[in-house]
Amino acid sequence: MTLTTFLDTVYVPLRLRGRSPESVRLLRHSITQFSRWLGRPATLEDLDDLVVSQWLAAMAAKKSPNSVARERSGILALWNLAQGRGLVRLRPTVAPELVPHKVPRAFTAEELERLARAASWSSGWVGPVPAATFFRALIAVGLETGERISAILHTPRSGWQRPTLTVPAIVRKGRAQERVYELSPEACDLVDAVSSHSGPTVFWWTASGTALRKRWKTITRRAGLGDGRDVQFHALRRSTASHLTAAGLDATAYLGHSTDRITRRSYLDPRVVDATRPKAWQSMPRVFKPEAG
Repeated sequence: MTLTTFLDTVYVPLRLRGRSPESVRLLRHSITQFSRWLGRPATLEDLDDLVVSQWLAAMAAKKSPNSVARERSGILALWNLAQGRGLVRLRPTVAPELVPHKVPRAFTAEELERLARAASWSSGWVGPVPAATFFRALIAVGLETGERISAILHTPRSGWQRPTLTVPAIVRKGRAQERVYELSPEACDLVDAVSSHSGPTVFWWTASGTALRKRWKTITRRAGLGDGRDVQFHALRRSTASHLTAAGLDATAYLGHSTDRITRRSYLDPRVVDATRPKAWQSMPRVFKPEAG
């Protein structure tokens, strides 16, 4: 049986029923990468520790550790279910990829002000709404809710009843928990303006995701923040976590993470969280004195 057939006929019905299509897409991508390396469609018989390890080693020569770890996770998820159902004899013992931990990047208060100012310079229209209004509202909602961009863009207009924004479970990651947020008066004004149309969602974006990312990169560049992966939309979610933690609130609960380890490792920017805390060097003996000028 090919891994694609196993995915469609066994894994998806048993493990991904009702889940996001993105989960299926990522698994299918892992199978595609494995098949390309093999030079033919990957099968259950190819789920062998040595074979899979050799494939991951070949990938590591070309791709980042994060990418390799993601593909490994996909193949091992399929492998474990296949073994559990008796379709493969042995469980995988493929060693995990060593992924360097990068300090999370959020936006400081000053950077958020620059971002909002840059958004106000956006030209043109997004559907019936001025682009400047659309992107300022997107920043405000992203920051105050900590929601992912996909959930924000798919929130129906019926979910907006000033001052609360209700994000249905079906549009959120995991599709399990609806969330209701009370927004600030300033954010409410922006959402009122951006939702003044007859479209199906609060933020009515009809172009492609690529087009949205290009517009966002223009804003981050104008704000002097660059346009790398660390300042994409998810940086707003990291900013929510970092500023909540700096204020002494529970960012883990607010973002809906299963453990605070996820929050600490992947979301908290020390520039924000530790901004008002004593610095380590301030507790050290001052061995070197300023030289008299």
